Amino acid sequence: MRPTSSRVIGIDAGATKTAAVAETLEGEAVERLRTGPSAIVGLPDARALAVLRDIVDRLAPQREALAHVTIGLSGVDFPEEQPEQHRRVAEAIGVPKDRLLLVNDSLVALAGAATVDRATLVQHGTEVTMAWRPRLGEESVFDSVGIADCFDLRLRTAPLVARMLDGRAPVTPLKDLVLAHCGVDAEAFPRWVIRDPGAKDRILKIGPVVFGAWQDGDPAAAQLVEAAVEDYVTATVAMAARLGPGAFQACFGGGTINQGGAALLSAIEDRLSGRRPDAKLSPPAASPEDGALFLARRAASLAAVR
Repeated sequence: MRPTSSRVIGIDAGATKTAAVAETLEGEAVERLRTGPSAIVGLPDARALAVLRDIVDRLAPQREALAHVTIGLSGVDFPEEQPEQHRRVAEAIGVPKDRLLLVNDSLVALAGAATVDRATLVQHGTEVTMAWRPRLGEESVFDSVGIADCFDLRLRTAPLVARMLDGRAPVTPLKDLVLAHCGVDAEAFPRWVIRDPGAKDRILKIGPVVFGAWQDGDPAAAQLVEAAVEDYVTATVAMAARLGPGAFQACFGGGTINQGGAALLSAIEDRLSGRRPDAKLSPPAASPEDGALFLARRAASLAAVR
């Protein structure tokens, strides 16, 4: 028999960070922690497994007291790979396979974000993850590998500025704001984008610059934000088509969307209401790791009654 103080752990394992939370089955908080990335491509590598092992070691050093762990892992994409992914992760973290639920990270994000059965999620942080569900426990990933793309205004800003510099786009104040953010002059900009090892990270932090320019009325920034809003809404409408007619909760969150603030959410809501009046827009109710914890708690409860 497991101890009455058995713990459950929820982990959100992504490309830039891994976040985890643990509680007792009685609902008492144990600890939260964040560490480095643990996303995978195909089968888990030693680096990712070491990160996940360290987290479980810290949160549940006594494995017999671990009732269940749920991991939302970026890279769990294809059904034919999942049995071996599950086996290797369970072995690495030192738990029986029946005490581990391993799913795509978008599913734990949706579990944390939405509070009702019928729900969709567009989460844009470092990357974009999307998911939908008709009922609790029936979550599905939408475009898990990103092959259909989702408009990322951060990645589209550098090409737009380059067009301003070579005359293919009208120059707006956004140009100088972007150059200042990147710390380069106009002549050096193309080489910096291609050759500087720090360029990618700097470009991924450009969201506040674009959103600030948008709110100041910059037309080029408005073009970027408009395209992002349209694509977020288009993805949500496509997921809602799978739900069929009727009200649903449409969640939008993640660092990039959050940088746009209330103005961005208002723009999304206006666009979405014109295409799906039955949508109720909502920010995520809880974090992805909390969503993973919810799924772990549910799995532990189901195991207890078997």
